Amino acid sequence: MKNKGFTLIELLAVIVILGILLSITTVSVNSLRKKQDEKNLQNVISSILTGAKQYNADERIPVGSSVSVSELVSGNYVDFDQNKYPELATSDVIKEQCCEGISDSNCNPLKVKYSITVDEKTYNDCGCEKQEDGAESSEICTEQKN
Repeated sequence: MKNKGFTLIELLAVIVILGILLSITTVSVNSLRKKQDEKNLQNVISSILTGAKQYNADERIPVGSSVSVSELVSGNYVDFDQNKYPELATSDVIKEQCCEGISDSNCNPLKVKYSITVDEKTYNDCGCEKQEDGAESSEICTEQKN
């Protein structure tokens, strides 16, 4: 008499293998989602900083002052999901001069950077670090607030 089917040991081995594959896949997918969420936040921050530059071109924000993100949103300078990023919706973008605090007389007053602080991190447009001969940078720099 021939027995058809699998033994209990074979079934348990398959279940264990499937469980291991599932746990590896779950960890990988969660890691990718976290990286994508960080990249999305960077893109929204970049959009806000660009909107602040456009707002400055229209309204002329004095150096050292700030504009609220809600004002940028209401003026159609930036658009993002405020429910997903509520901490951004209540933030301010600060316009700073690059050579602030430097007593060098060669300071170019046109070199400015825009920065926003979210969750103890300050993001800026790298204006001071990357502007050479009036060129602007589209990169985002991150500084940990101490």
